[in-house]
Amino acid sequence: MLNRALARISATPGKDGCYSTAQICEALFGDMHKEKVKTQRQITDRITLENQITRAEVLNRAELMKVMAAIADAFVSRVMSVQGLSRQEKEDLLKDLASWPLALEEVAHAQTRLPNGKGPRSEEDQNG
Repeated sequence: MLNRALARISATPGKDGCYSTAQICEALFGDMHKEKVKTQRQITDRITLENQITRAEVLNRAELMKVMAAIADAFVSRVMSVQGLSRQEKEDLLKDLASWPLALEEVAHAQTRLPNGKGPRSEEDQNG
């Protein structure tokens, strides 16, 4: 039965004439082993994300945008009411303020890039 299963997946023995554990598992169980590993990785990823949320390491993007928009509105009204600034200075400040959504997009994009499509990026990958 094992020889037939190994032949079905076109497994060939190594230099020592033996089949690897992975080959035997694949021959006997097919993709079931791979699916179990995939499921375990997904569970691990979900638990990791839940822990990050619990520790407030992950922020709700929509809520952050609302708060930042309120801060920006308050800042705009204060900048416009300052008497000692020229029109150009006010425009420069408001232009800088308007760039924060782009900065948030860049951070979000950097956080969602995954190396080789596997797992979250490590801090080393993000910083270097």
